[in-house]
Formats: sequence, C-alpha cells, structure tokens
Amino acid sequence: VTSGEMLLEGKKIPGGNAGDVIKSGICLASEDRKRYGLILLHDIKTNISLASLDKLSRNGIIAHSAETLEAEKYAKMMTVKTPSMEQKALKLSGGNQQKVALAKCLSTNPKILILDEPTKGIDVGAKKEIHTLIKELANSGMGVVIVSSELPEIIGMCHRVLVIREGKLIKQFRKEEINEEDLMHAAVGNI
Repeated sequence: VTSGEMLLEGKKIPGGNAGDVIKSGICLASEDRKRYGLILLHDIKTNISLASLDKLSRNGIIAHSAETLEAEKYAKMMTVKTPSMEQKALKLSGGNQQKVALAKCLSTNPKILILDEPTKGIDVGAKKEIHTLIKELANSGMGVVIVSSELPEIIGMCHRVLVIREGKLIKQFRKEEINEEDLMHAAVGNI
C-alpha cells in the first residue's frame, strides 16, 4: 500500500482522500478539535453537516431543511447544550465543541470511529457523557478506536489495548490483562 492509499476490509481505497475514507466507513475525530475538527466561525448546523453533505445535497445544492434536521438529530444524540443550531462553534464550551465534532463524525454513519484524545480539555461531566456514548456505540457494533494518553480512560473504556512506542507495536493487552503498571512499563520501557 502506498502512502496515498488505505485499506479497509482487505480492499484498497484509491487516493485515500477524506471523501474516499468517509465513503469507506471510517471517520476520525481529531485531537485538535479547534484546528481540525471544527470551523469555529461557523454555526453548529454547518459543522455537523460538513462531513455528510453528499447525502444532504443534490446537484451541488444543499437541502437546508434536511441539513437542519440532520444537525438537530446528532446534536440531540450528543446532548449539545446550545440555544440554537445557529450558535457559532466558537461560543461553545470545550465539551460542547467536542460533542459537535463527534456529532459530525456520527453523521457519516461510520463503521469505524477513530477518536484521538476524545476527552482532552473538557470538564468531568462532558467526559462522562462522551464515555457513555462511546460505550453505546461500541455495544451497537461500531468499531471504536481510542487513541489516548490518559491511563484511566484506557483502562475504563477499552476491550483491547495496543501499546505503540516509536512506531512499533510493543505489547497487546486483552481486557482482563489491562492494568496501569503493565501499561506504563510497556509504554516507557526500561528507562
């Protein structure tokens, strides 16, 4: 596989651009929601619908009523606290910004959801809500990959943990093997 290609279920995804990846059923919620996950100067509705415009438009024209319904559906699912869908993402708390970024991913109906530091920079209440949602998604059959530097998050959320150091797979843990001491040892090695 070349750097411009991706694999899903053994099939090559040509080009590997964002649209191709989304169509293949993969969505990434970036660690840096302000830089890569949201357009802060745009409203919630636009941010949520951005990744799924192909199903909300015909001949390049967005069906605004469908866009609004879609955004409201996912904002409600994510319990985004906002006075309206027209609220700018910039005006939201960190937790609500993260919920909007996740709602955008979910609007694509992914088979695999990759969450890079999903609870970074958010309050305890929002963190608990996001953890609950992640568990529900995984229990519904969606593949959820969590990339996290928070050991309690990894221990509490994951069924399997892969420790990667300097680009190499160091160790794999099953749920019953996951503990803080062994994870730390695998992550830092012999210092």
